[in-house]
Amino acid sequence: MHARAGPGAGSGADAVALSSAHTPGENALRAAFLAPEVRSLYEDDWDRIAAGLVAGLRALAGPESRDPQPAELVGELSVRSEEFRRLWARHDVAPRTSGSTVLNHPQLGAVELSYKKLAVTGTDGQVLVLFHAVPGSEAARSIALLAQIAAPGPGSEPRSIRPGPARLRQHRRHGIRPTEASPVRSRRRGG
Repeated sequence: MHARAGPGAGSGADAVALSSAHTPGENALRAAFLAPEVRSLYEDDWDRIAAGLVAGLRALAGPESRDPQPAELVGELSVRSEEFRRLWARHDVAPRTSGSTVLNHPQLGAVELSYKKLAVTGTDGQVLVLFHAVPGSEAARSIALLAQIAAPGPGSEPRSIRPGPARLRQHRRHGIRPTEASPVRSRRRGG
């Protein structure tokens, strides 16, 4: 029930740079309904995304589920989100195994990603969700640029400074590949 960034997502810093919902230990469904910055990633497509998330949770939290986490999450979101409560009351059940979505990232603009959910055998219902951009696409170039910016320098923590939307769009508009973009440098005291 928690989002975990791993090798399929690049690095943890890459996944978090794409969305705070991918912070290790964060529940992506909770973040979608309770964190305005996550919801804003979906702008015009939010109604479809929200309905799909709730229908998918209902499929996961079916009568045979022995995991208490889905029931706890439903309880929390029912109290804290009127929209979740309304969608849960519809009783839609629709497991989602693959599809595509467009994220409206504040720095990259629109980024189209495909996703695939894979059951992890030998676990109690764990699912691995892989997001990817079509190789060679504008989305793939944008994600690569974001990954380079988010990457930690040698012997340092992941960078928290990000160039603004204009800088990223300028790189993309001029065809600058992520490896050609100048790295972001953080200011250090005394230097």
